[in-house]
Amino acid sequence: MNKLLLIPFFIILTLFHKNGFCQDYTTELASHREKYKLETQGRFPGQLQDFYAENTKFRIEASYKKPRKPKTISVPTSGVKIKDYIEFAVVTFKIEGKKYKITTYRQSPVLPLYRNLVFVPFKDPSAPKDTYGGGRYMDMDVNDFKDGKVILDFNKAYNPYCAFSDGWNCPIPPKENHLNVKIEAGEKVPLTGH
Repeated sequence: MNKLLLIPFFIILTLFHKNGFCQDYTTELASHREKYKLETQGRFPGQLQDFYAENTKFRIEASYKKPRKPKTISVPTSGVKIKDYIEFAVVTFKIEGKKYKITTYRQSPVLPLYRNLVFVPFKDPSAPKDTYGGGRYMDMDVNDFKDGKVILDFNKAYNPYCAFSDGWNCPIPPKENHLNVKIEAGEKVPLTGH
């Protein structure tokens, strides 16, 4: 086959591969959000939720390190309870060439129902104008962390229950998870408020 004819073939193949990935991710994210909205609206009927458009800039391949001696921290909540979490891993990532860190946690003690849950509370400068002022959360799985690499997907960031109703004990993101970059991804301030 002529080498010049192979070049367009490889370009088309590359585009198909990239677009196929994007379509798969778009479908997966839409499904994730629909499931989340059904759960939230089941608990808070009549709430109108709002999300940033999908932004793959905020789906980041990051690196992580697990602490040798994980600390247990007591996290204040929006209510009266204090919740204990143990450090799981410190995740390092880049946005537009600048490096950031975020700490991930597990409940302490770990309850059987949440044995694989990794909790990522954070706050960023998009709050309180565009996102909930008390910060947002991400849930991950211990199995997402492999060989020093993990995908950090802020498109899946969601609001705590406190964004929809008073009377909840929502963990307040610790200072080390206050990012100084706008995370314009995931859930925004509810359209209905409370």
